[in-house]
Amino acid sequence: MAKLLYYFPLDNLVNNDIVNNYKTQVQSGLQNSALNVDFDEYKGSYLNFKDKTQLELNFKKSIGKEGTLINFFFNYHKKNSSEALNLITIGDKILSVIKSNNRNAVSFKSNVRINDEDFRIRENHWFNASVYYNSSGNIELYLTDDNFLVLKKAVISFNDAAEDQNIIVGGNKDGDQLRIADLSVYNDVSKDEIENLVNTSIGKHLTLLSKSTLIDTVSFALSNNSAFDKLVIENDPKPLSFELLPGEMTIERQDNSAAKLKVKKGFFQYSAVQTNKTEESDDLHISFSFKNQNTENINLTAVLNDLSIVNRLDQERILVQLEMYNITLTKDEFSKTYTKSQPLIIDKVFEIMDIRGENESPFEVFILGNDTLYNGTANEAQTIRLAISNTTELDLKLSENSGFRITGNFFTILENDAKQTNNTKLLEHQSFTTIPAKPKSTDNDFLCFQKEYLLKKGTSIIMEISGLKAKQSAPANPSGAYPFYLEYKNIPGYRNGKMKFHIKTGKIFYSL
Repeated sequence: MAKLLYYFPLDNLVNNDIVNNYKTQVQSGLQNSALNVDFDEYKGSYLNFKDKTQLELNFKKSIGKEGTLINFFFNYHKKNSSEALNLITIGDKILSVIKSNNRNAVSFKSNVRINDEDFRIRENHWFNASVYYNSSGNIELYLTDDNFLVLKKAVISFNDAAEDQNIIVGGNKDGDQLRIADLSVYNDVSKDEIENLVNTSIGKHLTLLSKSTLIDTVSFALSNNSAFDKLVIENDPKPLSFELLPGEMTIERQDNSAAKLKVKKGFFQYSAVQTNKTEESDDLHISFSFKNQNTENINLTAVLNDLSIVNRLDQERILVQLEMYNITLTKDEFSKTYTKSQPLIIDKVFEIMDIRGENESPFEVFILGNDTLYNGTANEAQTIRLAISNTTELDLKLSENSGFRITGNFFTILENDAKQTNNTKLLEHQSFTTIPAKPKSTDNDFLCFQKEYLLKKGTSIIMEISGLKAKQSAPANPSGAYPFYLEYKNIPGYRNGKMKFHIKTGKIFYSL
């Protein structure tokens, strides 16, 4: 069973600080230091080795034996096209990128794999490399890109039973750049565990655990639910609270103090009030207002509204990088001002909790009675009734925040004013009596209940939409069945979702 033996967020080595008490087992040395910590939305933080910079890790225990797997992420830029670019050296075995027959190739102890139809090694692209020592004394190299395995088998394999005590990163020609993140060493890895370990544990869930600031006591906090110490994904998003925690430092604020939060791509989603659209963002900008902040409060706080978490990669934890600028941090005789061009950078990992409920719909929806809008020359206003049925085995307690709305791309088949003037209401299924509902507004186009409503299992409610007129049939809007969606939100125990139904246009053959 695979076990994580060592794990190094390499940017921590800027401060000669190896996490998880590995200092007693591994020593590090840095030569020709030109290191800097950088960040991109696809990988998070990484350590940038420029020119001849070289980092050596010396292990007190052997790392090269049966069942050992060494893993790391890399991204490179090779200025010297005719020279090899070294990724890492394990003992006397060098893993590098070279040119062979004018094509990019990867070389591991003189064993070469050239770009072909099944394999691509290319610049400015994140890869994951796994070096595996198997039970037969062979060493195997696996390479994984951002779509997981490039090949489901080793790209290079050779016999070498030697055990190693050191790993060297970098040490390249002037102008070359090597970006490295997340060096980890596993032991007791069986052959049939490799693909799952690389694809799942490493490629998807192993997130950087790093902090790149040189001021150890300074940190920051993010919270969107006071009941949990994690970032929470929920149906009804709450504002995100930000707080800079200076620790032993004192903050000297400026009127233009600001911050930027960086996250992996597709994690935060915000609602743009001006356009009434929802957009995803990699960078969140924070401006601070000091009018209502207590000047005696040593922390710097802000609240980000209209923001939600989408977590496209289904991660269990997320790395967030803070860039803080236009502030001065002071302690005793030390004082440093951070600007936009030279910001304070802090990386922090946050655990994620998903409390949205089951990932399935509790409803079925269909049009009750007439489902066709007449689009002839004498068409009149018509009514559509949607039956929303509780298909679960339990009664659903719908709260005041529970609601429904109609969305879709084909409102163009309706008369121009139909969407604005239609009358939408909720009705009991059999009696068709009105269920009290809150009116829709510019900031909430869901039709929500005025008070708690119990929708018993196997029963339905009706959403009635009246005043609908179809445009006359034309090449741009011919007769047919057009797809629309009934969206629902804040159904206790269930995630927000939507269900498709169709409205037909043409001659009406049947009507209640």
